[in-house]
Amino acid sequence: MDSAPKSLTIPPFPNSVLRDLLDVSLSALHLVKPIYAPDGVHIEDFSLDYVNLAGQRMTGLSEQPNSTLLTLFPSAVAAGIFDYYLRVYTSNARSEFEVNYQADGLDNYFKLSARRSGEWLVVSFTDTADQDRSAVEVALRESQRREQALRVEVEHQHNALRSFIEDAPVAVAVYRGPRYRVEIANATTLSIWDRTLPDVLGRPVFEVMPEAATPEVVAIFDRVYATGTAHTAYEQLTTIDRHGRREQVYWNFVFQPELEPDGSVGGIRSIGTEVTEQVQARQQVQQFNQDLEVRVEERTRQLAATQAEVLAAAQRRVQEVEELYQVLEQTPAAIAITRGPEHRYVYVNAAARTLFSGRELLGHTLAEALPETESLGLLALLNKVYETGETFTGTEQPIDFTSAASHPEPVRYFTFTYQAYHENGAVVGVSTFAYDVTEQVLARQREQESELQIRAIVEGVPFPINVCVGPDFRIQLANQAMLTAWGKGPSVFGQRFADVLPELAQQGVTAQFRQVVTSGEPLHLRNQRFEVVIHGTPQTFYYNYSLVPLRDSKGQVYGILNTAAEVTDLALAHQRLATLAGELQESEARFRTMADAAPNLVWAVHPDSSIRYINRAFLDFVGVKDEQEYLAAGWSEYVPAEEFEQAQVTLTGAIEQLKPYVMEHRMRRHDGEYRWLLSQGAPSYLQNGELYGYVGSAIDITELKQANEQLRRTNSDLDNFIYTASHDLKAPIANIEGLLYLLRDELPPAVATDQAIAPTLARMLDSVERFKRTITHLTEVSKLQKEYATPTAVVDVAAVVEDVRRDLQPLLLETAAQLMVAIEAVPWVQFSEKNLRSVVYNLLSNALKYRHPNRPAEVTLRARVQPGYMVLEVQDNGLGIHPDQVPRLFTMFQRFHTHVEGTGIGLYMVQRMVENAGGHVEVESQEDVGTTVSVYLPSLPLA
Repeated sequence: MDSAPKSLTIPPFPNSVLRDLLDVSLSALHLVKPIYAPDGVHIEDFSLDYVNLAGQRMTGLSEQPNSTLLTLFPSAVAAGIFDYYLRVYTSNARSEFEVNYQADGLDNYFKLSARRSGEWLVVSFTDTADQDRSAVEVALRESQRREQALRVEVEHQHNALRSFIEDAPVAVAVYRGPRYRVEIANATTLSIWDRTLPDVLGRPVFEVMPEAATPEVVAIFDRVYATGTAHTAYEQLTTIDRHGRREQVYWNFVFQPELEPDGSVGGIRSIGTEVTEQVQARQQVQQFNQDLEVRVEERTRQLAATQAEVLAAAQRRVQEVEELYQVLEQTPAAIAITRGPEHRYVYVNAAARTLFSGRELLGHTLAEALPETESLGLLALLNKVYETGETFTGTEQPIDFTSAASHPEPVRYFTFTYQAYHENGAVVGVSTFAYDVTEQVLARQREQESELQIRAIVEGVPFPINVCVGPDFRIQLANQAMLTAWGKGPSVFGQRFADVLPELAQQGVTAQFRQVVTSGEPLHLRNQRFEVVIHGTPQTFYYNYSLVPLRDSKGQVYGILNTAAEVTDLALAHQRLATLAGELQESEARFRTMADAAPNLVWAVHPDSSIRYINRAFLDFVGVKDEQEYLAAGWSEYVPAEEFEQAQVTLTGAIEQLKPYVMEHRMRRHDGEYRWLLSQGAPSYLQNGELYGYVGSAIDITELKQANEQLRRTNSDLDNFIYTASHDLKAPIANIEGLLYLLRDELPPAVATDQAIAPTLARMLDSVERFKRTITHLTEVSKLQKEYATPTAVVDVAAVVEDVRRDLQPLLLETAAQLMVAIEAVPWVQFSEKNLRSVVYNLLSNALKYRHPNRPAEVTLRARVQPGYMVLEVQDNGLGIHPDQVPRLFTMFQRFHTHVEGTGIGLYMVQRMVENAGGHVEVESQEDVGTTVSVYLPSLPLA
């Protein structure tokens, strides 16, 4: 059975007995508390606050580790232990969990049982090392199979990735470090540069192409590298020596920073396309327009000549225009000329007619031919160019002309220019040059998406992977898994492998690299043992890894691809399995030795509940010399007959359900006295999973039960005394008060006002009044002692606070205090309205009464919600108290400032009312600074 019989109640233990119980327990125990994230809702870790002796032996921790679960055992997340703690804590239900934990210095099977207790999580765990490990070998062989399949998949993905980059139709390059060394350059990039990969790889780009190092281009590189901000350029002019001559090249490109894991910029990656032909074509059309305008003006000036000259000039002009139109007809860009403010088409070349097939343009206005241009904003742009004469250029603008075609198509991208043309110095029309750049834009977008996918694939690979290139094997690429295995950061990129990891080079790895480069054949190695130094600490690891040659477009091996998988746990598991058999033979002897040394009663029973073993402490308790003498009588001889049946049912029921059990029962000691024992047991298994029996222990709790009963009777007597005293004193005090008033009324006026009589009489009446208040408080205290289920309701917090504020208004005016209330976050609370008013009144009145004489009183009442609680907080700038006095602040009749009238009961009552409701009170105070009292009331759902 997993709990004590319902008819028995386990009273609270004294601290000393509880400490002994934890120390002698054969089960490991530890206490943890949640650590919340900054949002105050989510649990991000657990603090390890206590570990008993058994737990210290199993984990190697101290009694109070002063650390957290994930700090000491970071693999607890992967093993599922953290999720198990979180699930038990949030569900508030007991649960069990089994795990084979082989990390963080531990290597064993563990069985855990946990339950939440208030703000704590109590965890019990046992070392089940004697379980059958055959399943481990099966799992490890399966792990080997998966690792082999994963290695093949990664090799395939790597080849696909390299093929994708090499075949990309856009220029892709990566520059590393502040000198911008070329780390990657695909075939398109090399074709544009007119260089080979060996010419550029690993060299600074401006050393490869010094002619391109213009101040403007260098500034773009430096700005992206220094700021980490991407840069997009359109039609960027660059000078390149290629094809045996120096050329002016125009680019559309994106420069993006290559970020290191720590967020710093380690390089630049670029994706671009050459647009030299498009730019030159547009420039040619612009030059044609300018030549046309010059010629038109020249012909206009010649109109003053003779008619023959005018006719000849007109003929020449027509011929020149026809020649120009022939050129424009052959231009791949879409060109159109409109005239007048209504933009009537007077010329459309072949490319434009193809773009708007099915539309009649010539002779029609823009609004007539292409009415959708108004909604696209193009008509407004054309109007502005016509009105101002200023040229407008749009770069890679998405324009949807789907309505212009019989079959709708996706949105296309255009780079276009609107340029006004003049006659006699006035704008008479606009020429349009448009170049379809959809393919370039879509290619760049695809490249950007592919780059993100590639990076995700490489970084997402769960096992180490790296690339070394060149004759000295410089590290070109390493994913985070490989950097972690090395214990290095991204600063290793570009360095020689032998310089970064000299210990691996000395253990033959670089020789294996040379073998693969020389033979051109891959090398697959298994269970290789390495001694490495990580963060200054020597460590031993075992790896399976493959070395694959990398070849360039000419088939030459230029580097090594290394994929690895750590198999340290597998290798060590095989070593441990070899020694496990011998260790198991010694376990029975060790158990008996440890059990005989234990101070508590320890036994083991067979699956049928018959005795298998009892330790020395057990034999001494019952007063027999050996196991045979005890077995001859059986435990029924020592357990009271009226309790034996229930105890036997508890034990056999636990065995049937294969669950631990805990129970209290009496047992006769060697001196004939029946003593109360707390017994607990748990199942024990053989390596093949067969039930070996139950192992249990017991401790004597007789004195503990007696002490708890005495404490209960004392508390009851104290409650009765308080109630009786407060009740019986009311009548005498009322009589005294009546006599004093009668005396005051009967005294002659001269005597009643005498300077000696009047103050004395007033002090006597004041003393009686204080006595009455004390009796009233004692009565309330007596009631509070019995109030553990006070009826609650949904209470309007704002209404209660306002009611208290009105009652305290005279004191607020008298003290000139400033009361600030901020309770909007908690409009209601499930609590006793009478008790809530008493809590607020006591806290606010104390803050006003114990104000500081040298500064205006400032009191703030706040309310907030946090997981599990509604918190009322009262903060003042009053006298305060020393932090050492805070633990005694809620003691009955305790007062630290006697110059203020009071009984010292108010805060005691506040604490009792809050604790009776399941909450608690916290205080922070500093002398001459002020005090903050926080009342935590449990958050309950509306019902």
